[in-house]
Amino acid sequence: MNTLVPTRLRHRLDGFTLIEMIGVLAIIAILAVIVVPKVFSTIAGSRVTSAVASINSMRSAVAEFSGRYGTMPLTGADSRIDDLLITAGFLENRFLVKVGAQPGATIATGAIWANTTGTWAITTAGVAQGAQSRIICSNSVATPPSTVAGSNFRLNGVADLPAGSRVVAAVLYNVTGAEALDLSLRIDGDALSNTIPTTADDRGKVVYATPVAGVTTAYVYLAHQ
Repeated sequence: MNTLVPTRLRHRLDGFTLIEMIGVLAIIAILAVIVVPKVFSTIAGSRVTSAVASINSMRSAVAEFSGRYGTMPLTGADSRIDDLLITAGFLENRFLVKVGAQPGATIATGAIWANTTGTWAITTAGVAQGAQSRIICSNSVATPPSTVAGSNFRLNGVADLPAGSRVVAAVLYNVTGAEALDLSLRIDGDALSNTIPTTADDRGKVVYATPVAGVTTAYVYLAHQ
């Protein structure tokens, strides 16, 4: 029997009051509003950091290949330079980033490269690579970089690449506008980056068209020759 327990203590033993429960829920809600966005922002930032590291690895592999073989071969809709770099022994894995659209369970087969005459060339066609993040090489064009899918970059913000250059670029397919802007800020800095993630970027090593439905494809300069 608990007849000797004071009334106030008996109420306390029965559990929380409604007011106390409301107070706890309010505190949890406030913490969620503060903490959750920071958690997601940290995750997104780590993905961009990983993408920058992958891009730098690709740049090193491209430089090593060019140093040994000279001219970088052109790619088409069904081929990619990272497959070439794997075949030539400069990479272990394809270019892969954690931002943008991710490859499905079935990997899109790229063209097969071979060097049988002293020059690297495609021996077997692959399938379309347009929906994949990848490395490409194309002839330069004197057109705003945001419109030419990695075929031009204005590295100083103004001047096009020299006419006739072969341009090697990383393609980051279907990244968000915020990811594209973050990538630009990390690689180009404030001077050559936009201030908002909803407009096209034509300056520096990272370029992209105006996002549509929140996403765009970013192109990152690796080299030209």
